[in-house]
Amino acid sequence: MIRKICEFSLSLNDVQNPDWGAVTTMPADLVNVRPSVLSQDGLLVTTAGNSQQQTSVTTIGATVVVEAATSDAGNQTTRSCHCPQWTLRRPRHWVYRGEGNASIVLALPQEKKIVKLAKIDYKLRRMDSDNQFVAQEVNGGIRTIAETLERLIFSQKILGSLLGAGLVRPCHVFHVDLDEIEEVDHLVDVFRPAHRKHKRLAPVCHVIVCPDCTLLPRPPPLLTQSAEQSVTVSPTSPSKPTTQQPPVFCVELKPKQGFLSMGHQHCPFCLNQFLKRKHGKIQLLSQYCPLDLFSGSRMRMLKAIIALTRTPQNNLRIFQDGNLVFAEECQSNLMAVLQQWFQVDDTSDRTLLLKHFCTLVMDALTMEICDGTDASLDQTVDDVKEAKESQEDWNRLIKEERSDHSLPCLPPQARIRKTGPTIATSLPSRSVLCRLLRVQSLGDVDFGRLYDAYDALVCRFRDGSVPYETMRWTHPHTGTVDWLLSQEKTTNQTMDDVRLVQRYRISSTTRDCSIMIAFQRLANDSVKDTTEFSFAGSEHLPILRDLSGQRYKCHASVVDLDPKPVTCVEKHRRRNQAMNEAFWLSNSSSSHSLTNRLPPKV
Repeated sequence: MIRKICEFSLSLNDVQNPDWGAVTTMPADLVNVRPSVLSQDGLLVTTAGNSQQQTSVTTIGATVVVEAATSDAGNQTTRSCHCPQWTLRRPRHWVYRGEGNASIVLALPQEKKIVKLAKIDYKLRRMDSDNQFVAQEVNGGIRTIAETLERLIFSQKILGSLLGAGLVRPCHVFHVDLDEIEEVDHLVDVFRPAHRKHKRLAPVCHVIVCPDCTLLPRPPPLLTQSAEQSVTVSPTSPSKPTTQQPPVFCVELKPKQGFLSMGHQHCPFCLNQFLKRKHGKIQLLSQYCPLDLFSGSRMRMLKAIIALTRTPQNNLRIFQDGNLVFAEECQSNLMAVLQQWFQVDDTSDRTLLLKHFCTLVMDALTMEICDGTDASLDQTVDDVKEAKESQEDWNRLIKEERSDHSLPCLPPQARIRKTGPTIATSLPSRSVLCRLLRVQSLGDVDFGRLYDAYDALVCRFRDGSVPYETMRWTHPHTGTVDWLLSQEKTTNQTMDDVRLVQRYRISSTTRDCSIMIAFQRLANDSVKDTTEFSFAGSEHLPILRDLSGQRYKCHASVVDLDPKPVTCVEKHRRRNQAMNEAFWLSNSSSSHSLTNRLPPKV
């Protein structure tokens, strides 16, 4: 029977190498199962420096087995991976969903899943910038399946522990033939934005398959159901909601950094607006400031959501049954979309739809989320919401525009504490925003100290005194949450540097992730206790009410949790300098223009 999971094992003689079997905080479907002895057909031998790597690829039924053995100075490391054979060809139906810096995303409407395919910059011939430290060992810059699995372990083991398992959905690795990857690369080209085409699909034979978070999670399949049955697709057109099944609307938010860094008056998002305008990527500066959304103040949060509807850029997208219906790149009428969502009969108040949308999204962002670990949170959020904002408040919010972007960003009511068990903020402690802010704050560090630590580590990588394996998220010591969050002082400066850079990498990932909140209307006569379950298992989906009392099932997830490379520190150092220069250039030009228009002093 085809396994739905990837099996990965390491035979180690060196404690510096990761012990994948030691990962105990991951979901059960990613825990190791040691494979049997494999055939050595199709053996490839490559030599890099003082190490020799042997890779064998074997097909056993519909399962592709990859085994890599590396010998270095007498140490033997064996990696074996069982990946189910998969295909993107018919009868499977896929559509282009979008892409980021590292991957292209395809949606599988009939299976309620998405597929992430890795990209590569063909000019640099590298997928990850960290390859400059380990290029001799990773096949010339092409990501290995071990590194792909490491990325999944980062999201499940590290961020799953920090954010909560209920917010991070499990993913799986599958083998897809290289000729299919090439076909997809050609087919999606017509849909891709021009500014993304400097990268293409990488020549790797493994893809990541995840639940489609634009839809509500389905109940977990029966344990007796085979993996083959779970991916069988009928060759019909994409599924459409029936009359008894209301559409699922999903709001995707990319909130960005929710705190002010030490010694700064502007958040990175607002500063980056000036750099984007300088480079011609945007025409108008965004009305949105992340500090408003993370403030915990209802008025400021509503102001932030309204600002996103005006200037969505890549920070707000709305889906209906998995199809994009509102975004910067999707020229559709927001009010028409919201009318289909909320079905408001009273059209006298033209702002009513916006009120429904903003308050419902805000309530979802601040609701207490159950991870399945705290029984006291296993309840629906079913209180009738009363409008706390007057019509005068709404009129002011809707008319208000951010006219002067040079003014400092307004910090939250209370500054977040990076250490200790508590967090000083008015956001509910178990809400998705508060959880995200808590992890983001790991990067609230002294930048001078961070850059010194990074420069020292780079020197040690290059002279070989510190192996890059120390920075792996699979490392048995430095790749554990307890060690990363520890405040214990050490006498080893290198380990302190490693911890500081790793914490910043975690923060950088959560400052660039997305929150997906899916909503589905419930019939007024529906029973209070819904029978829908979350992907993780047993708890009911939360229920929220809009301003009219209409009830909605909802589910929140955090996506785009790929780990940032170590070199993100250098990238951000250069970007921060460029943002500051663009900001001062813009404001000095504005001041000069204003001075020229003023009457001469008498």
